[in-house]
Formats: sequence, C-alpha cells, structure tokens
Amino acid sequence: MKKIILAISVALATVVNAAAQKNFEGIITYSVSFENSGLPPEALAMLKGAESVVYIKGDKRRIDMNMAMQSTATLVDAKSKTVTMTMDVMGQKYLIKMTEADLKKEKAEAPETKIKYLDETKVIAGYKCKKAEVSMKMADGKEQTFIVFYTDEIPTNDTKNTFEGLKGFPLEYGIAQGGITMTFTTKNIDKSPVPDAKFDLPKEGFKETTLEELQKSMMGGQ
Repeated sequence: MKKIILAISVALATVVNAAAQKNFEGIITYSVSFENSGLPPEALAMLKGAESVVYIKGDKRRIDMNMAMQSTATLVDAKSKTVTMTMDVMGQKYLIKMTEADLKKEKAEAPETKIKYLDETKVIAGYKCKKAEVSMKMADGKEQTFIVFYTDEIPTNDTKNTFEGLKGFPLEYGIAQGGITMTFTTKNIDKSPVPDAKFDLPKEGFKETTLEELQKSMMGGQ
C-alpha cells in the first residue's frame, strides 16, 4: 500500500496544473478516480472519495490531495519559482522543497511532450472545454497518451506543469505514475477570495527530505 501512496504523491508533485495569474482568484475542486487503474478492490475501497483542492491567489497556488491514509499540500510560488510540499503518510510527516534550480533540472529531464488539439468540446463545472491529446515519450522509449479537457477562460502558469504549452487550464485529465492511472475531474469552481493563510504550510514536526530520498525509503513498503 505504501507503494501506491507514494506513486500518487509523486504524480501530484509532478502535475501541478493550477492557474497562477492575478486576474483569477478562487478554489477549484477535483474528484479523483482510480476506477481504470488496475488496482485491487481493497485498494480502490480505501481510495474512494479522494479529491484534490486547488487554491489560487495572485502568484501563489496551493494544491491539497486528501485520501484516507495520506494528505499532501503543495505550495507553488510563481514569483519566486519555488515549490514546497508537506506530506503526511500514515502519521509520517515529510517536507520537500524545490528551488528554481531544482525545477529547471526537472524540466530538462522531463519527457518530450506533444500536444494534438481536437475538435471535441464539453462543459465541465460550467466552463466550455476543448479536448487535447497529450503524448509523452518516457525514459524507456515508450509513449504514453493522456486526454485533457481544458478551458481558455482560466489562464495558466508553467512554473511546474506536466502539460506545459497547453492553451488553457485543464479541468479534466488522466495521468499515470508507477503503473497507477488516475483521472482528475473538476466538480466545482468557487471564485470566492482565498485567505492569505492558505499559503502558509505547517513545518513543525515534518522531516525535510527530497522526492528521490522519499522514494528510496518507502519502496520497501507494500
């Protein structure tokens, strides 16, 4: 189960899709589905009801991922070009910081991405969305393809974004990490003001580490 939780955490750290522009402020809530993930029924039962909540204000955004055995909060600061993550996995708390240099290195090592824009459209959470097919060439040479529905009514920021170059903000998309497939679908967009306190992540009691170190320490778990 630890491997499953870690894969989800890495996916969340890799895919930060929130807008970070001064002309949009609000809260975007996604439902997260694992129905086509290939996970056993007992794992699916534990992950049922998972959701991701994105808080957007000016140059900052916060992405919370809440599940039965884990909570993750990721703060993206587009102005300072930094990402900070806190993770509570079954009572074990971790703090991960990524500087501008770390993000540049990650971007350089990221898989080659191609975006094909399609004619299909649909309405998600009251926003008209267009369809795109995103193909990524992975390190092993294999290609993964994801379907994304995006809106051009919400601006985007590519500080840390798997779908870099997409002509809009993703409101529905699929991703895969560690052999686990997840589908994120926006269920609500609230344009209410976001308190500044939402961008203060607690650090007390958290052990500072890196994603790479965390992967090494947890891969022995099940």
